[in-house]
Amino acid sequence: MPDFTDKMRLKEMAEEDIYFARRDRELIQAMHQRKLAQHLGVDSKKKKKKKAEALEDRYAVATVEHWHQLKKLAKCYRSLIEKASRLVKRK
Repeated sequence: MPDFTDKMRLKEMAEEDIYFARRDRELIQAMHQRKLAQHLGVDSKKKKKKKAEALEDRYAVATVEHWHQLKKLAKCYRSLIEKASRLVKRK
């Protein structure tokens, strides 16, 4: 039977894993946002930047809402990609 110190050690390890997983997700999200902004070329134009940020928000919402329904998720991603490509073509 595990004693108190073993349980505390396991608890600390679990908290550490949760912390680093959260930090990794935040870093990955920031990387995706930066890449999207670079691909859309929105660094200089405010209107396009706002549209790019809206696309990022829709991407995040679609991912959270449809993560377990792959067909719906793929459909949402395709529509977002089409909107992003239209935004790029408007340069």
